[in-house]
Amino acid sequence: MKITGKNEKLNPLLSLYIAAGLLIAAIPVRLYQLLTIIEHDTGFYKAVDRSVYVMYALAALAVICSYAVATLAKNVPASKSPYRKNKFLAVTSIILGIGVVLDVVSAASTFIIKARSFMSAGISFLGTADQGQIPILFEAVLGVFAAIYLLVFGISYIDGRTTYSQYKFLAITPFFWSISRLVTRLISKIAYVNVSDLMLEIFGIAFMMIFFMSFARISSGLSNKKAMRSVFASGAVAAFLLGTANIPRVLLLISGNGGKITDGYGLSLCDLAFVFFAASYIINAYKCAKENDGKELTDEEEIQETDMETDDNFLSE
Repeated sequence: MKITGKNEKLNPLLSLYIAAGLLIAAIPVRLYQLLTIIEHDTGFYKAVDRSVYVMYALAALAVICSYAVATLAKNVPASKSPYRKNKFLAVTSIILGIGVVLDVVSAASTFIIKARSFMSAGISFLGTADQGQIPILFEAVLGVFAAIYLLVFGISYIDGRTTYSQYKFLAITPFFWSISRLVTRLISKIAYVNVSDLMLEIFGIAFMMIFFMSFARISSGLSNKKAMRSVFASGAVAAFLLGTANIPRVLLLISGNGGKITDGYGLSLCDLAFVFFAASYIINAYKCAKENDGKELTDEEEIQETDMETDDNFLSE
């Protein structure tokens, strides 16, 4: 029995609202952890108290609730680009593009520094493949194209044109860029379970990757009918995880407690900007669909509509 799109009264935006509410609850918990139970030079927990289990519970709820709502809700926007002027979406996209540029600079710097150290040790470029150099290089190169696309995407929403839909190759680059970022973190030679910041970033980037995969399909016009459901679910979860990781860092910097931020896990503008970009994209898609009555059909309705079109064609013949 299929349950996708069965609930007519369930607002698909609830997935985003729930994630936002859980994020508000997670921020003070995360701040407490950074200030008290985390070793700031390693990122390991000095002690495992109730806050750790609370964080796991909040993350689990974000995933379960977001995907449940996106699956059950009937009135999910159709999987096609919402064309309309939206300055807030434009601004968040442009800021995200700038954040990606900063990530490119960081990745390129890391690659060059490591390359020099390997060269001084007599190790060739090919010999550095198992040292994580290749994913870092891909992150830098793909990030350039991803930043270009996000800037074009943002500019398109300033004037309400569909410029970005013409660049189908560039549309997939944010997805590949997020893959390379995920790989660079997965190859880190540390105990993942004990490093809180790394775990948040790994899962956050993983859901960001899922979001950008569906985002690329929709933006290029090659989407299936469930792509927007994936955007609503994965976007909400990624926003929760990346917001939980980065907003406390902002608060620590503002309050003069920047020294409490874990070494090697500083504020990431691209991750922070993604939180607002994903939220603005989801809200814009829903509002545009509501104005134009562009809701996604359930499987049964689509079959019925196809049958009706077939009958009409038969009668016309």
